[in-house]
Amino acid sequence: MIGKTLKQFIGLALTLFSSVVFAQTAQVSGVVSDVDGPLPGVNIVVKGTTNGVTTDFDGNYTLAGIEKGSVLIFSYIGYASKEVAYQDGMSAMNVTLEADAQALSEVVIVGYGTSNKRELTGSVSTIKKDAIVNVVASNPTTALQGKLSGIQVESFGGQPGGSANVFIRGVNSLSNADPLFIVDGLFVDNMDYVNPKDIENISILKDAAAASIYGSRAANGVVLIKTNHGGKNRAIEVKVDSRIGFDSPSKKLDYIDGQQYTDYLNQRFANDGESTRVAYNGVNTDWQDESLSSGIVEDIGFSISGGGENTSYYASGNYFNQDGILIGSGFKRINMRFNSRSDFGKFTLTQSLGITEGKLQENNWYGWDGASVPTLAFRNEANDGGFEAPSEAIHGPGGINQYGLASLENNLETTRTVFGNVKLDYEIINGLIASVNFGIDYTNRNSFQFTPTYFMSNVDAVLNVNTENDLTDFRQEDVNVLVEPTLSYDKKFGVHKIGAVAGYTLFKETQKSNGVFGQGTPSNVIQNVGALPSTEQLVLLGSNNTAALQSYFGRVNYGYDGKYLLSATLRRDASSRFAPENRVGYFPSFSAGWNISDEDFWKSETVNYFKLRASYGVLGSYPDTFYPTQAIFQANQSNTSFGGGLSTGLAQTTLADPDLIWETSKTFDIGIDLAFMNNKMNFTMDYYSKNIEDVLVAINVPSTSGVSLPVTRNAGTLVNNGLEWDLTYRKNDGDFTYTVGTNFSFNLKSEAGDVPNPILGPAIDEDLRVVNRTSANEPIGAFYGYKVEDKVNPLTGDFVRVDVNGDGSITAEDITNIGNPTPDFTYGLNFNAEYKNFDLGLSFNGVQGNEIYNLSRYYSILWQDGGKLTDVLNSWTPSNTDTNIPRASISDAAGNKAPSSFFVEDGSYFRLKNLDIGYNFRDGIAGLDWVKDVRLSVNVQNVFVLTSYSGYDPDVSSTNGGRANRNSGVPGLRDRVNPLLGRGLDARAYPNARTIMFGVQATF
Repeated sequence: MIGKTLKQFIGLALTLFSSVVFAQTAQVSGVVSDVDGPLPGVNIVVKGTTNGVTTDFDGNYTLAGIEKGSVLIFSYIGYASKEVAYQDGMSAMNVTLEADAQALSEVVIVGYGTSNKRELTGSVSTIKKDAIVNVVASNPTTALQGKLSGIQVESFGGQPGGSANVFIRGVNSLSNADPLFIVDGLFVDNMDYVNPKDIENISILKDAAAASIYGSRAANGVVLIKTNHGGKNRAIEVKVDSRIGFDSPSKKLDYIDGQQYTDYLNQRFANDGESTRVAYNGVNTDWQDESLSSGIVEDIGFSISGGGENTSYYASGNYFNQDGILIGSGFKRINMRFNSRSDFGKFTLTQSLGITEGKLQENNWYGWDGASVPTLAFRNEANDGGFEAPSEAIHGPGGINQYGLASLENNLETTRTVFGNVKLDYEIINGLIASVNFGIDYTNRNSFQFTPTYFMSNVDAVLNVNTENDLTDFRQEDVNVLVEPTLSYDKKFGVHKIGAVAGYTLFKETQKSNGVFGQGTPSNVIQNVGALPSTEQLVLLGSNNTAALQSYFGRVNYGYDGKYLLSATLRRDASSRFAPENRVGYFPSFSAGWNISDEDFWKSETVNYFKLRASYGVLGSYPDTFYPTQAIFQANQSNTSFGGGLSTGLAQTTLADPDLIWETSKTFDIGIDLAFMNNKMNFTMDYYSKNIEDVLVAINVPSTSGVSLPVTRNAGTLVNNGLEWDLTYRKNDGDFTYTVGTNFSFNLKSEAGDVPNPILGPAIDEDLRVVNRTSANEPIGAFYGYKVEDKVNPLTGDFVRVDVNGDGSITAEDITNIGNPTPDFTYGLNFNAEYKNFDLGLSFNGVQGNEIYNLSRYYSILWQDGGKLTDVLNSWTPSNTDTNIPRASISDAAGNKAPSSFFVEDGSYFRLKNLDIGYNFRDGIAGLDWVKDVRLSVNVQNVFVLTSYSGYDPDVSSTNGGRANRNSGVPGLRDRVNPLLGRGLDARAYPNARTIMFGVQATF
C-alpha cells in the first residue's frame, strides 16, 4: 500500500516537474530574407498571442517568450506569410520569404530611417544591387542611367574615371545642380569612388517631402546609398568576382586624307583671291587611327560576409583598371571596405569604412581646336621632342599636333579617400531609440603635370614651342566631419501609428591646398619640384578654407488605420558661407497620402492598390564657394616701386555681395501609386512644380570695375515643371521568370524666370565666341546665334541668314535662340529574366528633344586650321553651288564661323546600354560541396545607339577643358567651368567605347 502510494506521488511529482519544464520559455534569433537579401521591417509573432517583434534594417530579429509547440508567423507586405513551428531547443531560425503577387512590396530607405512604401507620402525611387552590380564602370554613377524616372545622368563621353552630371528633376540651380549623396549616413560629394558591388540599395529622394529632412543640402535631390553590412546567424560566405575584357571605339569620324587636304587648302586660297598654293608632300597620317585603339578593362574583386548571434560583418576589396581607348588616358581604382554591426543588449553599434585610391590620366589635347592635319609626319626626329606641327609653307595657315602634345605631356591625378562612420543606437524603451552618428570624409588629391621642352613649329608658337619645361605639382586635402545625434520614436496604438525623429547636425568642411607651378628644371628627366629654379616665374598655389553647417531638424509621421497618412518636417540650417545676419534658413514641408484601395467602398478587381499622394515644401541652397560674401585680395597683383625697390601690393580681384541670402526652391508634388493584375504590374506617376527664387549665380561685371572675376548674386528665378512615371511588370512563377520595367521623365517647363541680365556660358574658341546664354523666360543655357537656311547662297557660297525680326536687314538683332540643351524627356527600358540556370539582363536608355552644339563640326569644317571632316568635300565651289557647306575660306570675310544653327544638331538617342548573359551552376560545380554557386557571364556595354547626331556620341555633359578654361589657373590646374552654363557643348568629348567583358562569379 505504501509502495503504491509512493509510486503515485513520484508520478505526480514527475508530471508537475515536466509541466514546469515545458512551461519554461525559450528565445530564438535569426535572419529573414528574400532572394535578394535581408528584409527589414518583417513582422514576427507567436501565433495566437501578441508576442512579436520586427526585423531590423539588416533582417535580424530576436524573439523571447516562446513555448514548446509554438508557431511563429512571418509576415511582410509584398510577400506570402510563412508559418514555422518552433522545435524544442532551437536557438536559431532563419527564414526566406517568397514574393506574394497579392500585395504591394518594397521597404525603402528614407531620411534617418526606413519606411514601407505603402506608408510613404513623398516621392521616392529605389534601385537594388542587382540592377547595378553587373555594370562595369569606372564611375558607378553612370549605372543609374535609364534605371529610374526623375534622374538624368550625363557622362563626359567614354572617358575612364570621368565625372558625370546628375540632375534630379531638372536643373534646380545655376551654381551647383549636384544632388546630395549620403553613403551609410555620411555626406559625400559624389559616389564616384564607391565600389558598385558593395552597394545594397539606393533610394532617390525627389520631392520636398522626402528630401526636406536634409534641408539646404537637398534642393537638388538626395541619393541615399546603403552598403552591405552582412547578416546575423550566417556562416561565413566568400564571393569572388573576376571580369576581364576590352574597350574598343564605338564610332569613328570621317576625315579627309593628305591629298584631299592639300586640294582643299588650295581651294581655300583660290576662294580668298590669294595666289598661294601648297604642293602635296606625300604624307598621309590618320591621326584618328593613331589616337584611338582598343584597351584592356579589368574588374576583379572579392567579399567576405557573415555573422554570429549578435554581430554581422562585411569586408571587400576591388581592383579596377581601364586603359582607355585614347592615347595618354587611363584610370585605375582600388577599393577596400569593412562594415560591421553589433548588438550589446539595448545598444547597437554600426560601423562603415571605405578606403579608395584612384589614378586618373587624361588626354588634354585630343580634339583641341579640331584635329591634326593629315600631311604632318607621324614623327620628326630632327625636332626636339620628335614631333612636328604645321608650317605655313607646307601644311597650311597654322594649327597644332594634338597627338604630339598628348604624347609629350605627363599628367596624373591621384585621389585617396577614407570615408566612414560609426553609429551608436540605444533603445530607451520599446519604440524609442537614441542615436549618435560620427562620420568623416577625408580626401587627398595630388595633381601632377610635366611638359618637357620641345619644338614643333614656329607657327602658333604658344603651343608649338616650349623652350622651358613646365611642372605643376598641387596637393589638396579635404576633411569633412559630421556629428549627428538623433532621437526616433515609432509606435502603433490600435489604428493609430506615430513616428517621429528629431536631431541635430554639425557638418564642418576644411580644405587646405598648396602647390607650385614653375619652369626650367635642369633636364626633362628631372620632374621634381625641388629642381625648379628659384625665380620670379614661380607661381605659388594654395588656399585654406573652412565652412560649417549647423542644423536642427524634426519630422512627425501619423497614420490612421493604414489609410490616411500625414507627415510634416522642419529643418533649421545655419551656414557660415553667409553673413551673420543671413545665415539661418528654415525649410518646412508637409505631405499626405490616402490608401484609397483600403476603403470599404473600393471594389475594383482590376486595380488592386491605389494610393494618392501630395506634398509641398521649401528647400534651400548655399553657394559652393567658401567665402562668397567676402572680397578677395591677392598678393603680387599690384606691385609698385618705392625708392628704387619693389614693394608687394594687394589687388582686389573679386567683388562680393555681403547681402547674399539662401536660394530657395518651393516644390509641389502630386502622385499616384497603382497596382494591377494581382499586383504583378505596378505604376507610379508624379507631377511636380518647382519655383526657385533668389537664384545664386556668378554675374560678369564690366572690366571698368577693376576686377576680372564674376560676382555671386541672388540674380533671379527658375521655373521647373515635369511629369514622370514608372511602370513595372513581374512574372515570378514557373521556370521562366522575368521583370520588365519602363520609365519616362518629361520636362514640361525648364527655364529661367526673371534674370536681370543674360548669363553667359564659356567661350568656345580663341576669338572668345560664346554660344550658351541664359535669358529671362528662356531655357537654361540655350544656344544663341543666327538661323541659317539649309542651302548656302549659290552666288557667294556663304550662309543665308534669316531675318528673324523682319526689319529687312541682317544685324545683331537677328541673333536668336537656336537650340535647347535640355531634353523634352528621358526614358529607360529594363528587362531581366531567368530560365532555369540562365539569366539575361537588358538595359536601354534614351533622351529625346535636346540639341547639341557640335564644336567638332565647327572646328573641322570652318575653322582656319586643322584637319577636316569629309563634309568639306561638298563645300561650295563655282561648279558646286547646290550645297549647305559654305565656301572654303581662311579669312572668313562673310563671318560664316559666327554661331549659327548650322552647328546645332538633334541630340536625341536610344541606346542599348547594357547586355548581360549568365549561366549559373547553382548546386556547386564538379562535385565540390564547398562551392555554393558559380556564374559564368558575358557583358556588353554600349551595344548600339540609334541617333542622327554626327559626332562621336550624343551623351555629352559639356566641357571643363578646351578654350573654356584656357586662360585660368596654370597648366595642369585650370579652373573648373560651371557645366550648367555650358550644357550641350560637344567640346572635345571623349569618344565613347563599346566594352565586352567575360566574367566568373563564385560563392564559397
